[in-house]
Amino acid sequence: MEAKGILKQGAFPLLLMVMLLSIMGGCTAPDELSPAKEEGEIRRVVEVEADGLTLHYLRQSFWGEERFSNYSANQAQFRADFKEQFEQELDLSNASASGYSFSFDRATQSTLIGCDINDTISETGSKYRARFEWLLEPVGLDFIDDDFKESERGLSWEGVIKGIPVSVIVELPTIDSFVYEAWSDSIGHCHAHAWWPK
Repeated sequence: MEAKGILKQGAFPLLLMVMLLSIMGGCTAPDELSPAKEEGEIRRVVEVEADGLTLHYLRQSFWGEERFSNYSANQAQFRADFKEQFEQELDLSNASASGYSFSFDRATQSTLIGCDINDTISETGSKYRARFEWLLEPVGLDFIDDDFKESERGLSWEGVIKGIPVSVIVELPTIDSFVYEAWSDSIGHCHAHAWWPK
């Protein structure tokens, strides 16, 4: 009887240890998926430049080797998928895109997408006013709430979105007589708009 009691006492710690190891094994399983995540988008740089009534959009995405190889081998599908998703986002803001260009750079494992964004800049009197909700809302950004930096050239932001380091640069026309101290009535921005004189 005493031998059975000792075995039962010895079995409990053993059973507890097996349970803990299985739980810990479950906790470490996602780490095994990390390399797959690394194969996705690694970094993104977005530049938007105002030019008259048009915004020139440029997006460079850096990819893990496997994902870039897949996109490079299926370039037509990549283009179609990007345009479909991007244009759905633009539609929500009553904006449109034209003049797409796509390139695939093996040296940097990056894709470079360019296009013109239309129907976002209006001209009133002696001032231009641009809407940027099409750029900001899909990634959850805001010029004011997310502390975009102001400069003579426009606005910029760096941070992480869904685990991906992202840089956003919005270039506005430089005004020769403008000395940057603070944005004035003629140059400025709110949460998703920017304005500047002609």
